[in-house]
Amino acid sequence: MRLKDRRIGQRKAWKVTDMNEEYIVSHFDDALENGYIQPFFQPIYRSITEKICAVEALARWNDPQFGLLSPAVFIPALENHGLIYELDMSVVRQTCAFYRRLQDAGLPVHTFTVNLSRHDFNEPDLFERVNASVQEFRMPPHFLKLEITEGIMLEDVETFKRVFNLFHRAGFSIWIDDFGSGYSSLNMLQSYDFSTLKFDMMFLRNYSEKSRQVLASMVHMAKALRIHTLAEGVETEDQKLFLRSLGCEALQGFYYCAPLSGDRFIDYLRGNPGISETVDDYGYWDKIGLFNFLSTAPLNDFHEYDNTCELQSPSRYHRTAPLALLEVSQGSAFYVYVSEAYLDRIHTLGYLSVDALEHAFNDRVSDQFLMMKRLAANAISNMTIQEVDYINNDVYYRLWARCLAKEESRAMLALQLRTFEAEKEVRTAEEMLRFGSALFNTYELVTVIYPEKDSSERIYSRENIPSYASAGRLRDSFRRFCENEVHPDDRKRYFELCNLDTLEERMEQGFVQGNFRLVSSGKWRAIRISRIPSDTEHTFLYTIQALHDQEEDILNTFVREHPDRM
Repeated sequence: MRLKDRRIGQRKAWKVTDMNEEYIVSHFDDALENGYIQPFFQPIYRSITEKICAVEALARWNDPQFGLLSPAVFIPALENHGLIYELDMSVVRQTCAFYRRLQDAGLPVHTFTVNLSRHDFNEPDLFERVNASVQEFRMPPHFLKLEITEGIMLEDVETFKRVFNLFHRAGFSIWIDDFGSGYSSLNMLQSYDFSTLKFDMMFLRNYSEKSRQVLASMVHMAKALRIHTLAEGVETEDQKLFLRSLGCEALQGFYYCAPLSGDRFIDYLRGNPGISETVDDYGYWDKIGLFNFLSTAPLNDFHEYDNTCELQSPSRYHRTAPLALLEVSQGSAFYVYVSEAYLDRIHTLGYLSVDALEHAFNDRVSDQFLMMKRLAANAISNMTIQEVDYINNDVYYRLWARCLAKEESRAMLALQLRTFEAEKEVRTAEEMLRFGSALFNTYELVTVIYPEKDSSERIYSRENIPSYASAGRLRDSFRRFCENEVHPDDRKRYFELCNLDTLEERMEQGFVQGNFRLVSSGKWRAIRISRIPSDTEHTFLYTIQALHDQEEDILNTFVREHPDRM
């Protein structure tokens, strides 16, 4: 995938000691007219898939006398003499024409970015000229991304805001280039709807622990604000892996590919079939890209950011979060990303590799296949967080799943895994292992309740039945469960069953039990509260168990014929 020759386009003609600013200015019109100035194209890659998701157009001047001139030489000269606007408009138009050339050739690249100078926003017809170019070459506006630096926004705030709104309403996306290089970047995020932050390559050039901390913090902030992220200047495998572990969505740099002329770029695409995303891929992965790997509650924060969420130390947290991305397609499931911590957890569960786990699921050889299939199906259909508890290899684990994006033939799930081992974890795990795996074969929900403390602690939920164990007070947990989960006609009996004031005196046989209908399924469930022997405090086990079909039929018949008896 990577181009080994990083010197593409860097000929000896980069040396411009014999050329001055006057030469650049006097030959600019001739260079535009004769096509000496053309865009070169540098791909931008999706960090998870390593496929091209966009392409940046960069102005290059191939002078007949001096060869390929450095942008660091001719761009400042053109800015100083008021000519940069014509350069940028030429690059915009040529980029739109190149888009049409690729589409007509059946090549899938569709999204391009162009750079706009701060001087461009002083031109009264900026929006009209950019819009005319996309219209001329039948390029949808959302396929052209406009890269700007924060300095543009500071010179004439009113003018910038007016032009920004014109582009935004027309469907163009605006990216902030070199984010973090100035002092006002954070202020800009409050005022404008930017779609992407492009991090300044200085953070990778100075690849220290502090720069990694800063990058992690910026990625976390961007995800919290629902803004996409891109890092430029990627040159090493280590940088790539680090940025991907943070959840930085897109990467650009010589590690992958240097800027290429239009013809060389087409050769690159044809020589690497499947290297670029399709239009459907782009929309699909764009949704997934907003998933925040660094959040303390990533599945909860996917749609709404909780301002009370505490940011963990990024350089530590990204190594410890057991997260994975699992794509489900046509009955099969494949991991597209697995964190190191997630890999450690599946080793604990007895799987030597991700491939072994995929094999267990896709070949239906695991006794957990049906449980995983149901978890995935519920997450995809309900678009809510689903969770399940299980025991495997004598280890109790809890798995959360949330659907990040779905299409007709595929869906992407974010998974978070937690394992509990009695010698390593908290009291919940010790209780679970002490009760034994038989509980999983019998009950759909198990919660330990402590009436004297007025508290409860959920052990597991096999069918994603909420226990409200985190609601705080035990009585509040019972009330919320009753109001939200129990059929209205059964709520009075449920409150009587869960009356803590009379619970002890009703336990002549060591337990109390009743049958109730749950609203979510409409099915009957046996709910039991059993005494647990304890020398220190009164402790009980609250369980929910499914009934056999014959028992369900008997109860339904009884309700129809004797409603007053219930």
